[in-house]
Amino acid sequence: MDQSAPTKRALRYRVDRLIRTLVMRVISSLASDSQAQELDLRGHAVKRILLVRPNFRIGSAVLALPALAAFHKKLSEARIDFVGSPISRLLLENQPLIEHFETPRRFPGVLWEYVLLFRRLRANRYDLAVDISCSQSGLSSFIIGLCGARVRAGCAGKWDRVFNLKVAKFAEVNKYRKLTKFLTVLGLDDVDEVGSLKFSSAELSAGRAAIDSAVGKVAAPVIGVFVGGRKLRGKRWPIKNFVGVIDGLLRQRYAVVAFLGPEEADIASDLKRNLPPDAPIVCEPSLRKFAAMVSHLDLFVCCDSGPMHLACTVGVQVLAIFRARDVARWAPPAHAARIVCGADSVSAAEVLSAALEELSLRSEPPIMPSAGALAAGRP
Repeated sequence: MDQSAPTKRALRYRVDRLIRTLVMRVISSLASDSQAQELDLRGHAVKRILLVRPNFRIGSAVLALPALAAFHKKLSEARIDFVGSPISRLLLENQPLIEHFETPRRFPGVLWEYVLLFRRLRANRYDLAVDISCSQSGLSSFIIGLCGARVRAGCAGKWDRVFNLKVAKFAEVNKYRKLTKFLTVLGLDDVDEVGSLKFSSAELSAGRAAIDSAVGKVAAPVIGVFVGGRKLRGKRWPIKNFVGVIDGLLRQRYAVVAFLGPEEADIASDLKRNLPPDAPIVCEPSLRKFAAMVSHLDLFVCCDSGPMHLACTVGVQVLAIFRARDVARWAPPAHAARIVCGADSVSAAEVLSAALEELSLRSEPPIMPSAGALAAGRP
């Protein structure tokens, strides 16, 4: 393995950040005297809208869905474009978008790719550009500051001088509720806190077929368990706990599919070794196919992660495992997910108990073997 690769990536990242910071300072100084604007979404002056959330994580891309749905509901005839990442391009397929622009990411390409991006954005003559991150993102402000929109809206913060419509900071820290409040202040009504991922009929059929291939056509409820989480942020549950939950569900005669993502490649062999030989483990590289599979589950068990946020948008009930320090900021609404959390972690027994309770509320339990059969070791 090339040990210099991480160092080179880190250097490119620092140079990229430095360039953006310098450019933002120039833009901010030029925009310091921008005349404040008012926004009236009840009129017909807003016909071209640009939404900006250029984050490269799944959860942040998912949080663009409520904003997109709310603007389309309020202004169904308006053109809506989006600036985001390759992940948001995937997740926003079949949404009411005209065009999706990707932010340049790699140095030195950013030096000229941003110039091309801004030329395309300014040619569209947007009436409104909105930073929907609600987090004083320097990159979002950079894009909005140079996109040429008549009204440039975002939350007050470090880079707010490029905005001519500033929304005061919220005391709210939860990402879902903060976005809802922000959109409400802009004049949008009945905002869905979670939003909904849109699938084609072919995608749904393929997702159903993939689940059937993994567990067979079973009468019992099917539970998905995402074995993973961001290791560097301490969000990944111990593998023995995942195994304990899966074993407990299998003993109760539920059908269980274990899911792994690209960031969980390091634990795949351990998981296979600790689960029964016939327990299905799915490593689906396509984000949309993974989401379509999850939409056919009866329950999805996971840690605080991108797949957790994604699952909340497809209609499946989610059981999410959190560390207490992260709940306030990242927990989905109660109607979309049940949260199990502890100061440092929670036990497999606690999660299994919560999963069985959720399943009992939503379906008939599977047919259990008799006590005599269990004692004899028969199914």
